[in-house]
Amino acid sequence: MFKNLFSKKGFNSKTGFFKVEKDSLIEIEELNGKGSINDCIETIGFPTNHIYIVHIFDSDKISCLGFTTLTKNLQFVLAENKETKISFSDVLKAQKKIDWSFEYSDLNIEDILEEGIEMENFDLNFLQTVTNLSNEGGNLYKSEKFGIYFQFENDILISFSSSEWENSSTKWLKDVNEEMVENFKKEANKFQRNEIEAMQEVNAQTNALLNIPEAMGNEYIPLHTKENGNVNLYNLVIVHYTQDCKKDDLLFINKGRYQKIDDNNYKIGSFKFEFGNDNELKNIYE
Repeated sequence: MFKNLFSKKGFNSKTGFFKVEKDSLIEIEELNGKGSINDCIETIGFPTNHIYIVHIFDSDKISCLGFTTLTKNLQFVLAENKETKISFSDVLKAQKKIDWSFEYSDLNIEDILEEGIEMENFDLNFLQTVTNLSNEGGNLYKSEKFGIYFQFENDILISFSSSEWENSSTKWLKDVNEEMVENFKKEANKFQRNEIEAMQEVNAQTNALLNIPEAMGNEYIPLHTKENGNVNLYNLVIVHYTQDCKKDDLLFINKGRYQKIDDNNYKIGSFKFEFGNDNELKNIYE
């Protein structure tokens, strides 16, 4: 299936694909499937989302390069066509033009990780090979390289978060009233699946505080104060000010603390929330 090409001269490939090993190109003589990029990835032994594709638009010889996801480790090359002859020096020239700050921007990394979670194939061993992970206790790991916390379940990635867990509103409130933030954390940890999701809840609550007139002196505070003394600031903003919310967001922030009436109606505290079939908030009743 593979043919070694050690010479510095240019070579073409029957499939257009070359496997990369050290400083040499290895012709991929046949592919599984119909000859797509995904077929190539599987032929060389990777799950499709474990390879990151970079398209080369300013080369008349190379169409794209495939790297181990989240790294710069080159795994294969696709020539512009089956007749195009390329050498390893052509590959090096193409690599030098890649803007890695764009390719591995925060947004792209987020998409990569989300796909890994969806496909349930970003396991602890794989992520250890692409970034050094330090254990932060239990199933929580941190990557200094990417500034990301990773949460695993049975060694499979289930969630991730920036290492700056606390958003700007949480940091601000922590300076003003640290006890309030800690109480938010204690409650969130009781209901959310992991520390990352718990922190997302806390950040949503503290961010809501910045959108409430007169803050903790707001007239509606008593209506949203719970038995534990915490105030559901997120719900307060929705009920009395924006009335704009998606069902999934409301249920996430109130996980384990809402009563389901039916698929479109939920009760939280003394308020009932009605959603349309588009999952957008339709009505609020007290």
